[in-house]
Amino acid sequence: MRLVKRTFKNFFILISVIFFSTFCMLTVSQALEKSEAEELIKKISLEVNNIISSTRDESVTIDELESVFKNYADTNIMALTTLGPARRTASSSQLEFFKDSFQIYFLNKYARRFRELRDGEISILSSRPIRSGVEVKTRVHLIDWAPLEVLWLVSDRSGEVKIFNIIIDGINLLSSERVEIGVMLENRNGDIDLLSSSLRGIN
Repeated sequence: MRLVKRTFKNFFILISVIFFSTFCMLTVSQALEKSEAEELIKKISLEVNNIISSTRDESVTIDELESVFKNYADTNIMALTTLGPARRTASSSQLEFFKDSFQIYFLNKYARRFRELRDGEISILSSRPIRSGVEVKTRVHLIDWAPLEVLWLVSDRSGEVKIFNIIIDGINLLSSERVEIGVMLENRNGDIDLLSSSLRGIN
């Protein structure tokens, strides 16, 4: 009987150690993930702040902002998300063409959007883990307008730590683009190639 109790006790201790070790590993991993996400947004904020506060020509500023988002945004995941169910019936070549076209469209559109925040300054407020990655909350301080809250959603699903969505003052970028691109696709009778060509021409 004592042997059985001792065996059960040892087994319970072993399970407890395994559980505690696993919990610690998960906690550390989660903390590192938050740290990496915050570091990415700090990097983006610094680069964007430097660009939008400069006195360079608008075309140069937009090119520089496009370069920032090209480096740090996961436009492939964004593209497939905004395309919606249509991606299931598209060929691999159509998807590649669409992803390339979406990147051109996205970079130009949101470089111009952030260009409008000229003389603003981005500061990090907090971060928290979410189901698909980490949400980093920032505030954009503007001279003549009320501050904007910008949430950056960060993931490493692609193998690199990148942003996959931005929520600007409550407006969800991916949700808005999915509706807009869905309408564009419907207006082109579901022709993905025609949609992709059209995205390349939008400024």
